[in-house]
Amino acid sequence: MRICRFTPHGWPDAEVRAGAAVGALDAPVIVDLAALLASEIVADGGEPGRAAELARATFPGSTVALLGSGGRAQREAERLLGALGDPEAARRETGPLGPHAHAREAVRLLAPVDRPPALRDFFAFEDHMVNALRNLGREVPPAWYEAPSHYVTRSASVFGPDEAGQWPAYTEKLDYELEFAIVIGRSGRDIPPERAWDHIAGLTIFNDLSCRDVQRREMGTAVGPAKTKGFDRGCATGPYLVTADEIPRPFAAGMRAFVNGELWSRGSAGSIHWSIEQIVAHASAGETLLPGDMLGSGTVGTGAGIEIDRWIKPGDVIRLEIDGLGALETRVERAGES
Repeated sequence: MRICRFTPHGWPDAEVRAGAAVGALDAPVIVDLAALLASEIVADGGEPGRAAELARATFPGSTVALLGSGGRAQREAERLLGALGDPEAARRETGPLGPHAHAREAVRLLAPVDRPPALRDFFAFEDHMVNALRNLGREVPPAWYEAPSHYVTRSASVFGPDEAGQWPAYTEKLDYELEFAIVIGRSGRDIPPERAWDHIAGLTIFNDLSCRDVQRREMGTAVGPAKTKGFDRGCATGPYLVTADEIPRPFAAGMRAFVNGELWSRGSAGSIHWSIEQIVAHASAGETLLPGDMLGSGTVGTGAGIEIDRWIKPGDVIRLEIDGLGALETRVERAGES
């Protein structure tokens, strides 16, 4: 299942709905799960107002809250989608909470996970570490091979597919990063690698925008990254949270980055040095992972401009594609322009 959060065009921004994208990856129908459930309750004799209330409680506009149901909401969504029939026909059906489904172009997609309780980004691809550090005049430290490395950043920096990324005023060298993110669905601590997938809700595409000129300076200190990453609208995610049952294991999907339609980067999730299972195990050592927590994979080899000495400009559109997860497009705009 491809879980999303959305607001139909013309509706108040606060009217955020939980949805599921069905059909082709490039032209899906966005099913409104709460609207579908409310209509089913009414069809079974329920009062419309109460039906709407129950449906909203089952499928809140917050994915963090939805994941906190312990799997009940996902099972209910699977049941509803299994009985849906023709998704196009669902666009013509309506009930107490409005249309059952919308065309992709009729909605504004938001970040699939709203304000993750914690956002950790790993450096799990060796090729990226070698290439990027070489261009910063450094070598991969031996400690990188001893355990997965990561930093903790601001969850408030997460934004979605239909929003612009920020080009901060203090940088002239903004860069994209071609990554995926692991989303936790079930809480746990000290999780062994072989049990990692029991705690994973799914995966999404992740673009960790980074200020390379600032990074060069910050890496000379004993802390960081600080202003390099994690700024407002600095972590693009989406378009969907693809649930774990649809993720092949091992995950070896093709990964591509385009800038203004031109292919700049290509890699494979299968080239990861520290596996998804190892990342989850390391992150949970002594720390309780919570539903909605995001663990970035780090950048795939050649998956950033710093590795190929090519640099984006304000106004450019970065499109990240990962097979099975979809495509995430982000236009970067200078602060104050969006």
